[in-house]
Amino acid sequence: MNVPVNHTLPPFLLNSIPKSGTHLLKQLLLGIPGIQHHPDKGMFGHYEYQTEIQINRARNLPNNEFINGHLYYSKKWEHFFHDMNMKQIFVIRDPRDVVISYAYFIPKLPIHPLYTTFTQKGFTHRDRIKFLIEGGQPTDPKKAYQPNVQDWFTSFSDWMDKDNVLTIRFEELLSSPFKKIQTVNKIIQFLWEDRPVPFTSPILVGKMIQNINPTTSPTYRKGKIGGWREEFDDELKRTFKIIAGDLLIALNYETNQNW
Repeated sequence: MNVPVNHTLPPFLLNSIPKSGTHLLKQLLLGIPGIQHHPDKGMFGHYEYQTEIQINRARNLPNNEFINGHLYYSKKWEHFFHDMNMKQIFVIRDPRDVVISYAYFIPKLPIHPLYTTFTQKGFTHRDRIKFLIEGGQPTDPKKAYQPNVQDWFTSFSDWMDKDNVLTIRFEELLSSPFKKIQTVNKIIQFLWEDRPVPFTSPILVGKMIQNINPTTSPTYRKGKIGGWREEFDDELKRTFKIIAGDLLIALNYETNQNW
């Protein structure tokens, strides 16, 4: 669908912590008439790991297109997007649910650095959860050390208070129809600001929400809120509280350590 020139959007970034609802947000954004996204333009990790082709693609992104990635926060990345005046939608999720989702996902992804560790004989699903909470050295000594959940999560979540960044919580899109509409409106206001919005805002919200179909996502499993409660035993809860209990409070997922 062609969009009038005065309704076009400058290019922007969809950044997310892994297993935090990336595909849900992609589908939502692709419900915007005329918007484009090409998965081969994605960027992941540290700035220094990107190829010249990836950097140039990001620099020359046309209007009405977004790129996505799982980008750690760094001053280099911040300056890179600041210099281009590129907006970022940043997606987070309860770190406990991220751990559970990641523990299921990694054994299905042979290219992941933890794949060999997580698929070794006798390494249980609970072992994977514990490893992601505590961190550790993969079985291959050449692979990078996996930080504990606090350090790993904050290496991304430091984006949250930066300029030109809108933080969206995965839970905001699942908790209630009202909250979902409110959140999509927030995205529209962030992307367009004072620019003319195609159609009316309610129609645009409807088009974006109607484009969500989790079953077409290659990484979709359950996408539920609070699934960690079914998987954390008392020891895992204690370990998580020691390592990242303060993180949950800082992110407003808990008000204290009594969960």
